[in-house]
Amino acid sequence: MAGFSRSLDTARRLGFKGTLIHLGRVALTTIPGGSAFRYFLVVLDTPRPTPDALLASKDHTFRFATLDDIERLRQDPDSQLYDRDILSYRNGCRCLLQLDGDQLVGYTWISSTPLVDLDWGLHFNMPDDMVYNYNGYTVPKYRGTAYQGLRHLKVLEHVHAEGKRRLLGYVDHMNYKSLHGVRKSGYRHVGVVRGVSRKGTAHFTLSVGESFWSTQPRSGPIQR
Repeated sequence: MAGFSRSLDTARRLGFKGTLIHLGRVALTTIPGGSAFRYFLVVLDTPRPTPDALLASKDHTFRFATLDDIERLRQDPDSQLYDRDILSYRNGCRCLLQLDGDQLVGYTWISSTPLVDLDWGLHFNMPDDMVYNYNGYTVPKYRGTAYQGLRHLKVLEHVHAEGKRRLLGYVDHMNYKSLHGVRKSGYRHVGVVRGVSRKGTAHFTLSVGESFWSTQPRSGPIQR
C-alpha cells in the first residue's frame, strides 16, 4: 500500500507525460537478480545568475577556502561540512565560499583532477578546460535567492586564469529535484552513463559528445 501511495504521489507531481518518462527510467535500472545505475552528464559553460542574486550579493565575498576555514566552519552544524570535506581539501579539492561579512552564505566544491569516479570504479576523463563541480550548499536562512547559480559564475571566474571554462556534473536520472536545479543554473544535458551488474558481470554504456570527453591518457589522483 505504501508503494502504491508513493506511485500516486509521483504521478500527481510529474503529470501524465512525466510519469511515462519516469516509468521508462525505472525500467532502465530495474534488473532482476542484479543492480544498475544511470546518470545524466551535465555541463555548464554560460552561468545564468538571476538579477536578484546579483543584487543581493553585491556586498558578499567569494573566495576559495583555506584549510583553517574548513576546520572552523566544520564546528558549525549549519555548515554541513564534515571530516570527509577536510580530507577532500587535503586531496586537492577546492571549496568556493560565499560570505556575508563573516557569515557563511554557502559554498560549492570543485575538483580539477581530470579523472572523476562516477560509480563502481568507472572513471570519466574530462577535457583539460573542464572542472568537476559538486556539493553545492546554501545556509537555510539565505535560501530562496538562487545563490547556487551565482556561485557557478564565481567559480568559473576564479579558475579562468587556469584555462578552465566549463563545469561538469552528473545527476541520477531520477533525482528530479537536482535535475531541476542544474537546469535552472544553466547546465546542459550532454550525455548519459549506465552501469548494470548481474551474475558476476558488469556492463557499462556511455554516450557523450566528443567535445565533452578527453581521449588523453591519464594518471594521477581520482576524484571520488
